[in-house]
Amino acid sequence: MISQLKRKIGQVISDRVLRKWLIGRMLGRYQAPATFEPHHPLYLHHQLPLSPETPHWQIPPKVLSNELPIAQTSIQILSQRLALDPESPRALFNEPIADIEAELARHRFAWIPLMPEIDAAWFVALWGVWRDQFMVSNGWAWHPYTAAERAVNLIDGARRCGAPDTLDVLAQDLAAHAPEIARQLEYFGNHNTSNHLANNGRGLYRIGCALDLSQSRHIGFEILCHEAKRIVLEGGSLREGSTHYHMLYVRNYLDVWLTAVRHQRIQEAEQLRDIAKRLLAVAKSLVLSGGLPLIGDISPDCSPAHLAGIHNGVCSWTHTLPKNEQHLIKTLAEETLPAPFAQLQNDGWVRADIGKWSMLTSAPSSGWPYMPGHAHQDISSAEIHLNEQPLFVDPGRGAYGESGNAALYRSSVVHGGVRIDHQDPYPANKPYYSDAFRQSVAGPASTRIKSDGIAISHDGYRRLGVNAVTRSWTFRDSTINIADTIQAQGTHHIEQSLVTPCAVTIESNKVIIGGNAIVRVSGKRPSLRPVTIWQAYGSGITGTQIVFEQTTTGPWHGTIEIESII
Repeated sequence: MISQLKRKIGQVISDRVLRKWLIGRMLGRYQAPATFEPHHPLYLHHQLPLSPETPHWQIPPKVLSNELPIAQTSIQILSQRLALDPESPRALFNEPIADIEAELARHRFAWIPLMPEIDAAWFVALWGVWRDQFMVSNGWAWHPYTAAERAVNLIDGARRCGAPDTLDVLAQDLAAHAPEIARQLEYFGNHNTSNHLANNGRGLYRIGCALDLSQSRHIGFEILCHEAKRIVLEGGSLREGSTHYHMLYVRNYLDVWLTAVRHQRIQEAEQLRDIAKRLLAVAKSLVLSGGLPLIGDISPDCSPAHLAGIHNGVCSWTHTLPKNEQHLIKTLAEETLPAPFAQLQNDGWVRADIGKWSMLTSAPSSGWPYMPGHAHQDISSAEIHLNEQPLFVDPGRGAYGESGNAALYRSSVVHGGVRIDHQDPYPANKPYYSDAFRQSVAGPASTRIKSDGIAISHDGYRRLGVNAVTRSWTFRDSTINIADTIQAQGTHHIEQSLVTPCAVTIESNKVIIGGNAIVRVSGKRPSLRPVTIWQAYGSGITGTQIVFEQTTTGPWHGTIEIESII
């Protein structure tokens, strides 16, 4: 309690925007979020709590033999490889893990869809261990997102490999997940409810369909449909500012659509298919010539590689499905056209393909990173591919948290944008801030797509006496000009930067990038900083941030020249 109080006091002392909000609230200048009842969305007002229902398998799986595994092996839990010993299967759940996301992954049986090659005997052994230790417990093992993920993975594991227990016992265990998920639904008002609620709905829907639990199925379906209206923007993008999370929710809605088809819920299938198709259209437009930019957070649920190709209907996840369901997804993907770039732009994603260049950047109209969400302080940072290879990238983020690298990789420090006075472009966002308050502190962003490039303007730095920052990218056959204009008063420190995964060398004032391109800023010698370019949660490669720095007074304009040499 004391440590939490100290932390909150420290936040107020260090964050002048937060102080302004608190003072404004005390003086009645800004409205607080509407009142709400936690865990109870209004549209489920008369449907909670769940009443007991008797489970019956709609499509009974085969039952696996209870033979124990005989060979040692290992499973991947996020970035950690954990040994499995037939003599001590309990060790998997007893070994200390520092990262809470890895701890949750164990309880979610996340390895089932990610490592289908593991001997099914381990499925039996590990489920038996988990059931003995955690079936009657509380805490993180029964967090609603974790319970939903575990239920889905158990159902899919039983479909593919066989049930790890008798059908009656497994049905009772899975059915017990539904009221626990429903009791703790991750609803915290319209201002502070994230994508988690939709995944709670997915878990309830999958359980309800598998075991003919009508209440669970109905509530899960209601959540999935209502949340799609809230967390999916008008153009079809997941609202939270992360390309990887968008792909994750393409998978989630494809998954529940297939479930509805499998259990002959025709009307439900039609609605879920429509949602999945909207998400799929945007997914096609987020993937650049050299692959998916990892802009925003990377989900610990699975690696980006696991979903690579889902926009075309074929990926590692689809390979775990029966052939007829793979065909359904492939057919849907083939008939889905990419979202028009103008539609993408309205959702805060700006895309251009000009000659050998391909580019994607994030620029939500409010300018502020989405909250709650998985966006970063990356406005004016762009991922650019040259001849189907990533040349400049977004570094992503390899862990969650409010300190250390977790906070660093959410900030502008390691992104390839324009930074003023060592500050992020926008203040730290809070879910309880009102839109009126945000606009009083830092104004919106605007984007313009031209025939030869893109321009983004914002006034997020208003708190520093900077009226507007504009970055434009102009593409020619073999060059890019990145022009930065700052309308400022007083003296400011300015950083222009780019992040690349390629090898980098400096010759005089030129930066040679992997033998592919040359970067120049007239009269300025860059500095090179090592960064991690995250490829999955907890796993990354070494990259380089190229930084040009200077101190200037008043309005300022500068240009970065990039020349392709291939």
